[in-house]
Amino acid sequence: MLLSGPLLVTSCGGGGHRQDVKPAVDLDVRIGRLDQDLFRGANDTSVNFSLKLYATYGDFYRTYVERILQAAPVDDPRLPIALIRFTHDPDWRSVQQRADSVLGDLEPQRAEFEEAFERLKTFFPDSLVPRLIAFNSGFNYGVLPTDSVLGFGVEWFIGKDHRVVGYLSTEVFPQYVKDRMRPEMLVPSAVKGWLQVHYARDVRGADLLTQLVEVGKVMVLLDALLPATDPALKFAFTQEQLKWCEDNEFNCWKEIVAHELLYSKKEADIGRFLNDGPFTPGFPRASPGHIGEWIGYRMVDSYLRAHPDVTLAQLFALDDPRAILKTYKPR
Repeated sequence: MLLSGPLLVTSCGGGGHRQDVKPAVDLDVRIGRLDQDLFRGANDTSVNFSLKLYATYGDFYRTYVERILQAAPVDDPRLPIALIRFTHDPDWRSVQQRADSVLGDLEPQRAEFEEAFERLKTFFPDSLVPRLIAFNSGFNYGVLPTDSVLGFGVEWFIGKDHRVVGYLSTEVFPQYVKDRMRPEMLVPSAVKGWLQVHYARDVRGADLLTQLVEVGKVMVLLDALLPATDPALKFAFTQEQLKWCEDNEFNCWKEIVAHELLYSKKEADIGRFLNDGPFTPGFPRASPGHIGEWIGYRMVDSYLRAHPDVTLAQLFALDDPRAILKTYKPR
């Protein structure tokens, strides 16, 4: 998802946003395994396993059973029956077994999360470190950030070759989505989701420039939190799509300017550059979808390079996208 070329090999300028900044805090991050606890607990008929899970995972368990699984209200006596039905379904049990096999104890991912949130606390000392919870959503939710919890569905990262993934409808799960169902996508996808919810301003209804800059800020911060992660993974691009972006940056910008899209507030214009898809409408099929994330990143990165003393905290406090536009010179 991020670029493997020169764009992200170097850091984003100076000051407090450099990729080589060492975390100033030590965290002890753990991942709660709601997925495993549910599938194991449903086999225990001697206790009310649902109440035990509620005691362990608190309000997020309510969110899980009521919103994610849509099984039953947390205090409904029929809930354990619904959960037993889910965990004993051959397909979902197979998916969970695959997650256990592919992801194991999630220790590599836990270490990546820990470093990412240590960096976040360094850049934003008052930032909240979320509780991390892994769940099996039955392919309903891949990443779900709440006020205090960053949850993620393990089944989304078991590999596209699992038989259940292969059964998924191509209308709902097109091939480009299945291609992303790799273990290495877990951490960048989850951290990006947290940043989008907790750090991006709500700019719905704003013009394309404002929305490009806002998503660009998120991508720059994601880059700073995960400096060792393959750039392509952060953007959810293939390496070929990333190369296409690098080779066609000027052409992408020329398209926006020539059609006077920069200050457009039309949903169709916004969606063209920010909605996901196999490619960007109006561009060659070699282009990626949601290319606006990359364009926005390039704009914000250019601003930080032109203003090396600006910290990430100051960047996110900046609400004038035109100030960032002034420094952007597409290659």
